[in-house]
Amino acid sequence: MTIGVAASGENAGAAVHAAVLGAELLGRGAIGGFAVFAMLDEQGRVWHRVTQRGGIEALKLPKAWLLARNAAAISSGPDRPEPLEQYLPGLDGIGLVTGHRLPNSPDANGIPLNRAVLAHLSAGEAPQPAVESVLAQSPEVDAGLIAMDVSGRIGFGNSARVARRADCGGAERASGRSHIALLHNSIFSQGCLAEKLADLAWSFLTGESTDIRLLFMRDSVPVHFSTKDRVHVSADGTITAVESANLRLQSAHRRATAIYLGSEIWQEGQLIGQAATELFTEVSQGRLCKQAGGPPIPIIMEAVRAGTEPPHASASQLIWGGIR
Repeated sequence: MTIGVAASGENAGAAVHAAVLGAELLGRGAIGGFAVFAMLDEQGRVWHRVTQRGGIEALKLPKAWLLARNAAAISSGPDRPEPLEQYLPGLDGIGLVTGHRLPNSPDANGIPLNRAVLAHLSAGEAPQPAVESVLAQSPEVDAGLIAMDVSGRIGFGNSARVARRADCGGAERASGRSHIALLHNSIFSQGCLAEKLADLAWSFLTGESTDIRLLFMRDSVPVHFSTKDRVHVSADGTITAVESANLRLQSAHRRATAIYLGSEIWQEGQLIGQAATELFTEVSQGRLCKQAGGPPIPIIMEAVRAGTEPPHASASQLIWGGIR
């Protein structure tokens, strides 16, 4: 398993969803295949959604799940052994345990590590010492773990074996009642992927402006010839028009790279960022086409910070207007 994420606080479900989606957009590797999402409802009950293919978007999470205050996910390539819930178990009224590599690896007693951590949580132990205790007893097991209890406390870590890998990343953000932690491996990206994903998730948890943001093409939009590659967006991150210096794009009738890497992002006449990922879609009759009734098509923007803070959508706008 290549990525595990857990978050607690307002809109934690949306934060977890955004982190995994960000990994799929920014990274290359075993990602975008199987995915498991779990949440604790207001009564502390555990709920799961799973898919073998298509990544986090294939789960089609209900809005109520995006608003959950305790949520976690795990994802990797396609077609993993069933049941997929074994990689992200939970206990009603107790918590959830996700991770990366093989978090369900058995310990010396044959107990899956993630379920061993749940047993520690059930006994009243806090998540961080629970994770550390289980991993200390199995230092050469190929696993990293992230545990979250029903109160929203999070603990995470890698086994000594995983810690020796050169392809691992991890990040954490915490303030007040908001907390996000993630671990990943074998996902290759420009820059520090873990920090970018944590920043992206943090914007959903807190509504704070961060340098990494999601934008969405929610409907077909016009493409105009220009001397520069530019993408125009509204305040909620909706792509409204595209300008391209590629003379052939406007007259194309085929699938094409419609938003080019590094394109300027403009909002209300102000440069606010550049495209950190590309958008590949059907182009026809001078428009970038989106399938009717299909999900919004996402890209990631990296903010350009000038003398003043660019406009930024609220957390509620990001949830209701973006991730669906």
